[in-house]
Amino acid sequence: MKRFFLSFLVILGLIILAGAAVIWLGLYNVAADAPHWKLTFWILDEAKDRSIEVHSRDIIPQPLQGNELIDRGFPHFHNTCRLCHGGPGISPLEFTAGLYPRPPLFPSKDVQQDLTDTQLYWIVKNGLKMTGMPSFGVTHSEQDLWAIVAFVRRLATLSPQEYQAMVQKAGLGLGEKEGKHP
Repeated sequence: MKRFFLSFLVILGLIILAGAAVIWLGLYNVAADAPHWKLTFWILDEAKDRSIEVHSRDIIPQPLQGNELIDRGFPHFHNTCRLCHGGPGISPLEFTAGLYPRPPLFPSKDVQQDLTDTQLYWIVKNGLKMTGMPSFGVTHSEQDLWAIVAFVRRLATLSPQEYQAMVQKAGLGLGEKEGKHP
């Protein structure tokens, strides 16, 4: 058993030295336009998924129904989230093409089916390291965070015309470099 433990420590030490060499020699390209190695992507994706699942576990979900909640979440979404994630009939801003990983589109399966309400809430509140997703928990109230989650859930069935009507009703607009999908 002692020999096994010693062998394990030697192998672990060699792995750590190899990792340090890769980092020290600059062999791992951290440029946003160079995708992660498959192993790196898998490790980061698993860490992200497990972290979200574990940290959102004890959050008590709030009811997300009602037009008041949707109306409360809309301006927050439109003024912040839409810039990276787009909206019905609206493309994300140009700079998001250079983000890695790319921000998900909210009507997508990745958001609507793969994330629970509490997981989505946790992401909006805390952000995600190394993705460009900021923490809105430092600038938004609990009620606003849940309203954003409610609005994101509504996006799956919201038409571009309905979204534009909400923009007009709220007196909001698009920036000069933004526009509708071609």
